[in-house]
Amino acid sequence: ASHRASTFDCQERYGMVWVRLASSGEAAPPVFAAETQAGLRKVNCGPYDVASSAPRIVENFLDMAHFGFVHEHWLGDRAHTAVPAYDVRSTPTGFIASNCMAWQPRSSVHAQGGAMVEYTYEVNGPYTAVLTKLPDPATVALAEFQEAIALFVCPLTPESSRVWFRMAMNDFESTDASFQAFQHTIFTQDQPVLESQRPKRLPISDHAPVHELHSAADRGAAAYRRHLRALGVAYGVC
Repeated sequence: ASHRASTFDCQERYGMVWVRLASSGEAAPPVFAAETQAGLRKVNCGPYDVASSAPRIVENFLDMAHFGFVHEHWLGDRAHTAVPAYDVRSTPTGFIASNCMAWQPRSSVHAQGGAMVEYTYEVNGPYTAVLTKLPDPATVALAEFQEAIALFVCPLTPESSRVWFRMAMNDFESTDASFQAFQHTIFTQDQPVLESQRPKRLPISDHAPVHELHSAADRGAAAYRRHLRALGVAYGVC
């Protein structure tokens, strides 16, 4: 019990310690590529305790179809909810979804107006993902603005999780608090939706109690579920 208490105290104060217990094949451990780019500043956001399974949280991170409904006036608008076709390709540690376009009223702290924003998503582990944004330069106050956001989810139980975000951007003038406030607004819009989903565990098997149909806009979600099945993930899924 004392070890368990000290472990959770460490989590609260310092974040998580990730350990690779075993490996197979030639694939390298997944990394957050922006971490080693000296021209990008890094900011942490979280942790958030969420009454939802880790795979549900990752799938939400990959989903663009909810922008106009859950993040209206921020990442989306109800008059621009269509998700154009995008590309998905496999990688040694997961997959990359590229050429993902979304019209956004305010894509970041520096956005000065609505515009199409290009997203790239990378899933590089069962409970981690990274997105990068490329907004129209004419709609951003900071010249050549770059932004990448990594999602790290620690499953606490099969139906509850702790979430962190690691943000990287080439803005060295704005405060950490301004970036954290923006990300906090976005995620706390997602959180009640995540916690209301049933079943709380992500249905990926043929024997799941609920079968969820995918559309063309859900190519990333479908690829993520295939990835979990291929890995044999059993925690947080049904």
